[in-house]
Amino acid sequence: MKSPATLLLWILMTVLLSACGSDDDSSQAERAGIGAIDQAAGATPFVAQLSYALDNFAHLDSVHYTIAGRPGSHSRPVAVTYDQAWLGRRAAWDASGKRIAFPVFGLYANHRNELTLTTRFRDGSTHVAQVAVATGPYTGPATVYATPEVRTARGAASPGVEYMLIKNGITTPVILDSDGQMRWAGNTPGSSFSSLFGDDAFYVGDQLAPLLHQVDVDGTVRSSRLDDPRFTNFHHELAHGKTGFLAELDALVGGVRLVESILAEIDISGRVLKEWDLGQIFRAAMRAGGDDPDNFVRDGIDWFHMNSAIYDAHDNSLLISSRENFVVKLDYETGAIRWLLGDTSKHWYVNYQSLRALALRVTEGKAPIGQHTLSVAPNRELIMFNNGMASLNPPLGAPAGENRSYSTPSRYAIDETARTAREVWTWDANRELLSNVCSSAYEGAAGQYLVAYAALDEYTLARLIAVDSAGQVAFDYAYPTTACNTVFIAQPLPLEDLRLH
Repeated sequence: MKSPATLLLWILMTVLLSACGSDDDSSQAERAGIGAIDQAAGATPFVAQLSYALDNFAHLDSVHYTIAGRPGSHSRPVAVTYDQAWLGRRAAWDASGKRIAFPVFGLYANHRNELTLTTRFRDGSTHVAQVAVATGPYTGPATVYATPEVRTARGAASPGVEYMLIKNGITTPVILDSDGQMRWAGNTPGSSFSSLFGDDAFYVGDQLAPLLHQVDVDGTVRSSRLDDPRFTNFHHELAHGKTGFLAELDALVGGVRLVESILAEIDISGRVLKEWDLGQIFRAAMRAGGDDPDNFVRDGIDWFHMNSAIYDAHDNSLLISSRENFVVKLDYETGAIRWLLGDTSKHWYVNYQSLRALALRVTEGKAPIGQHTLSVAPNRELIMFNNGMASLNPPLGAPAGENRSYSTPSRYAIDETARTAREVWTWDANRELLSNVCSSAYEGAAGQYLVAYAALDEYTLARLIAVDSAGQVAFDYAYPTTACNTVFIAQPLPLEDLRLH
């Protein structure tokens, strides 16, 4: 008979040996049955379809891939993660065939792309594979982006933005890297002025119809119609709102066209969640201040020209750019006007005491004129492209304001208590660049900016420039254009660390 100590040791060894030989101890990655990675060409050379065997979709946490930079490039590699929820919504897993299929986007055209594909499972285990994807040349509608004039090439130092989303009048949004290489474009729709990249896809508002197009990363397009029949089309920007997207819309009400003066928050199905009619808002505020608004708010005329609208979660507000007049801050819930910021030689300030009372005083630098593309920095300073163009549609005999001979990115510190604004940073490029319409300015990394001049040289040339707060240019790429078609807006897109939910 074994002693108690010997018996206990024998039992422990038996349990350990049994555990070592059990299939239950293998990881989910080992049990997944992943074999060869199959691939097929996508709708454009920037996309490929990958697929492989997968035993149990419920075990999957995410799929991640990186694309190595081509020789001589400095942009950080494309790195994209697909969460299981995103893959599930796309029906990426075929339960009967036990295979998963998904797109990889951000490939170089006409290149042998080297990918690292990592499949992560819920127990923390991973399966890693190396995949080479050879692509052909790009021949679609966005060929203008394939051959930029390189005025300043990017070097090894980071310019603060690695990838750029180009909103344009030619095709879908286009992605460029900081080396000036094209990394994504779709085929339809034919304009992306009103567009953004959401948590799961590109979204494009139609310029000719009340349609919201969802453009998947593989190029597939699905469209939803706005549920309010008053709205006729999108215009200018599309931005993230409090719960949905902020859409700048034209409308037809009682046979009268309301031009570029209505903002609505919509969801991805086209349902209108909330609306701000700037005509109604300003009529009410001006009457409350003792002014007659009839020669300011003029239905049927582009009196406001909304060209940018963003939501500021810091204080539950909306910041809206009226090219004709000013930047206006509204309370998100009530629509009440908190302040106005603009050229005080224009009609709105000169002729209306009610609006003068709402104006911020510029204590340093220059006021916004004809501005575009508002954004809020982490320290709550306001960034915009300061075009410098006077009002185009003032009433007959009313002051149109100043016309500058140059345009700049501008950054403002606003003191709402003191009712003041200071231009705390700008870059005037020796006052040599005038893009008086469209254009954009966004901060990438702290103190580093991506500036798009949409309509230089009498609307024939667009330039993408990365510049830091000291005025040092990190890259400068030029493209031919007609009006604002080539680069309406250029916005940083974190394709070097993107997660689709």
